[in-house]
This record gives sequence, structure tokens and C-alpha cells, in this order.
Amino acid sequence: MRTSGPDVFTVLARSTAAVLAVLLLASCTEGVSEAKIDDLCRITPASDEAVLLQGILRADGFKTFVTNRTSRVVETLERDLREIGPTKETFPPSTCAYQPPAQTERASFSVGWVPRTSTYVEPSMSDGGQFDVNGAFGESNYFLTKLFVRCDMPGDLAEPSKAAWLYAKASYTVNTGRTDIDQAAKDRQTALTYLMARRVTDALGCENKPLEKPPVVKPLPAP
Repeated sequence: MRTSGPDVFTVLARSTAAVLAVLLLASCTEGVSEAKIDDLCRITPASDEAVLLQGILRADGFKTFVTNRTSRVVETLERDLREIGPTKETFPPSTCAYQPPAQTERASFSVGWVPRTSTYVEPSMSDGGQFDVNGAFGESNYFLTKLFVRCDMPGDLAEPSKAAWLYAKASYTVNTGRTDIDQAAKDRQTALTYLMARRVTDALGCENKPLEKPPVVKPLPAP
């Protein structure tokens, strides 16, 4: 008994240590994963996104709504790119929304794919203005911004990505009913849409890093 006793205790001690190590590792991994859930939406004070958003919302503070986890957005966009048709855009998964205190109107963002041959890319806002921002392009009016950008995907998605634009759509319903949305206000909306779309291109791993530079919005003349 004296010979087997220490062996049993040794095995139990090692097993307990192993279980604790696994639980600790799982806990750490879970913590990291949970911390990254709202990476697409977290806005730090004094950041470019915060300054733009405060100007658009006309408020110093705002509530943040995470409508889809980062992993879910990436999973959906990768699946949709594999299944995209030749003429119709995909349904864009929502990413984030921001709402001023005591209000129901907000700024909301979503991202999807559109074939480069689709008419969806063509200007369609009667009161909108077209723009270029570091090679990305689109149009913006008083409450809506659409931005299209080339995203070169890796692996088996490389070929499908060559035939599609990644597009970001931002809805600024905080501007509903306002008549003071000038070009500077539209440029702020465009710049923020660009910065929020950058988070998605980073998460997707677009190999050409299309939105890496700070946004420089250039309004284009009406055709």
C-alpha cells in the first residue's frame, strides 16, 4: 500500500493540475474572444470616429449597439461572396449603430457585396452627391451614404472578389427633417462611413488594404 499510495496521489495531483490548466486556458481564450466581439463598433474617446460621430449626431455622448459580432459579419460576407450572382447585390449584414441619449434616431452601418456589373453601383440619389475617397467611391445625401471599394480576398475567395465591390451603407436618420445638411456635413458622413468600412476590410483581411490611408473626401462634379 505504501508503494502504490504515492503513485495514486501523484496521478491525482497531475490530473487536477491538468484540469485547472485547461480551465484557465479556456477562461483566458473566452475572455479574449468576448473582448473582440464589438471590435467593429467600439469607438474610443477623441478618435477620428468619435469626433465625426459626435458632429453628425450633434451630441457628446451616444449609445452603441452591436448588431452582429465580428466573427458573424466575416462569416456572412465570406459565404455571400461565394454565392453572389452576376447582377444583384447581397443582403448586407448590419454591423453597428449609434444613438444619442433620449433619441430614437441613429447612425447605422451595414456592409455587403455587389457585382461590378450591377446597376446598383450607378448613382441613384436624386439629391445626392458623388465622391471619391482614396480610390473608393460612391454617393451621399442628407441621410444615406453608399461607399464601394475593391477588396482583394485571399485563398479561394480571390477570384470572386475580383468581380465584386465590397460596399458599405450608412443610414443617418438623425438628419431626418433637417434642411441644413451642406457639403461639409455630407463629407463628414462619408469619412465616417469610410472609417467604419475599414474595420470590416481589416477583419476580412483584404490583401490590398484598400482603406488604410486616412479618408480624404473629394466631392465629384455632377455628371
